[in-house]
Amino acid sequence: MMGFKGSLGIGFGLRLSLAFGLSLGIGSNTCVALGADSIQPQSTLDYRELGLTPIQSGGRIKPLDSFAREAVIFVTGARSFGGFEPLDLLLSWVKNPEEWKKVPLIRIPRKDLLKQLLLDETRTKFAIDELIGNPIVIQYVENLRGQQAPQAAPMGGAPQQSQREQELRKVVQRVDLFRSITTGEAWTLVPSLDRVKPWTSIASEKGSASEILKGFEAVIRAYLTVDAPGFAAASQGLRQAVEKRVPTYSDSEKNLVALESFYNRLRPFYVSMAFYFLAALLWTVAIRLPKLSPLAMGSTVVALGFHVFGFFLRMKIAGRPPVSNMYESIIWVSFGIYLFAMILYAIHRQKVIPAVASFLSTFCLLAADASPAIMDPMIHPLVPVLRSNYWLTIHVLTITLGYAAFALSLGLANVSLWFFAKKSRAPQTRQNHYTQKITAMNLFTYRAIQFGVVLLAAGTILGGVWADYSWGRFWGWDPKEVWALIALLCYVAILHARFTGWMGQMAFAAWAVVAFLSVVMAWYGVNFVLGVGLHSYGFSSGGGYSVATFCALQLAYVGVVVGLYRKSRPRILFSS
Repeated sequence: MMGFKGSLGIGFGLRLSLAFGLSLGIGSNTCVALGADSIQPQSTLDYRELGLTPIQSGGRIKPLDSFAREAVIFVTGARSFGGFEPLDLLLSWVKNPEEWKKVPLIRIPRKDLLKQLLLDETRTKFAIDELIGNPIVIQYVENLRGQQAPQAAPMGGAPQQSQREQELRKVVQRVDLFRSITTGEAWTLVPSLDRVKPWTSIASEKGSASEILKGFEAVIRAYLTVDAPGFAAASQGLRQAVEKRVPTYSDSEKNLVALESFYNRLRPFYVSMAFYFLAALLWTVAIRLPKLSPLAMGSTVVALGFHVFGFFLRMKIAGRPPVSNMYESIIWVSFGIYLFAMILYAIHRQKVIPAVASFLSTFCLLAADASPAIMDPMIHPLVPVLRSNYWLTIHVLTITLGYAAFALSLGLANVSLWFFAKKSRAPQTRQNHYTQKITAMNLFTYRAIQFGVVLLAAGTILGGVWADYSWGRFWGWDPKEVWALIALLCYVAILHARFTGWMGQMAFAAWAVVAFLSVVMAWYGVNFVLGVGLHSYGFSSGGGYSVATFCALQLAYVGVVVGLYRKSRPRILFSS
């Protein structure tokens, strides 16, 4: 059997020439290296029509635009690369694979894996030529050929592989995806006459009479010659040829493909993030300048409007609630933060509440958008254990709304601590002013925690009911279950201590911040750090340094404020 280096090296040369030189009739001269100028973005071409072409990938029919975006994110770890639109980048790979093999394209984020592969640990992107010549990668691929994919643990548990091994497998998959795109194997544009059978690739399509083959050939030719009118016409022809071949391709299916392409280009959550940030600034200023309140509320309404519209589009496309992975849970939590903030604002009419919520929602959406390789924003089919819209809606939405309430309490408690820090350095005449603010902020934090405790308790109990329905047991001390319970008990203890008077205002604010670290562990840590248990459908890796930095900064902030408060107490007590 041909080795990894041989299969990729010969595959990129001979197989590409065969697939696109002979099958498509473009000519072998189009597959040779054309120089640096050949890998520049072709921004004069319009890729929208081509992006509407249906393709079957990842277990569902989707627009070619979605396929391209998924491929770019998986290979490069970013939404875009070098100024290319996703489809432009994929066609550029097809046009000139030999040049692209020299470009640092493949993302390897783990330093322990870089060390294992003897690669430069200061880099995160590597050229394919660097990898296909790496003896350790070659040895790993040869080992993979001699064994089956790792089996999952019983009842859907985590694969028996370390995170480093899983990442190494992904590196190989990234290289192979690039290869399959350049050879045509990944372009599964040829529908089967039987709707149950999977679609086949353009590389396997034979016969000069194939309209899909002719359409794809025309697209490639127009791209190579940068013929804008010809590219638009060829894109439309390919789209029509594929749609014509799909058995009983209904208008509703066609509209869903178009809707998904529209969703990809609109990026409603990114727009919502921009308006949340504007609202955060306006609400903050409106605390001192009430005249800006209408503008702040207007920005809030627009942000919420795009947020809800994004949910509607995503649910319409996927046919399920948007809570199947970390990305979807973050955008749902960011919405829940504002939901509870608006409830508290309606009751207390304090502008600091929407100001804090706006910053938190902005931060959540920014975190989700900035790391697509860690939090995949694309829409994927549900794993079997989640294919119950009733339980998915009831359990997961309830749990994540509980996290949202706790996130709001985190923001409010941080503001309360800020007022404690200000009070510790303020003159006696200002002490009462800050005391009133602290009392109000602690009340808002208390209400947010109450929302969270009720929802997390309900979600945990309903999760047990779902576990009994899916796995045949109510409670099994799975890490996800245990940390959800720990988070719940942490906040129950805080509420109890405040209610009984065991905890003063300072301690309440400090512990409200610290307790959120248990939510971080239940929400992120189990899936991205531990990576064990029955909730393997949510496991991933990455982002550890950022999350650890956030936790460390929060603990340091609490420590500094508590230190200032304790240092100032004798002076405050003496002067009073």
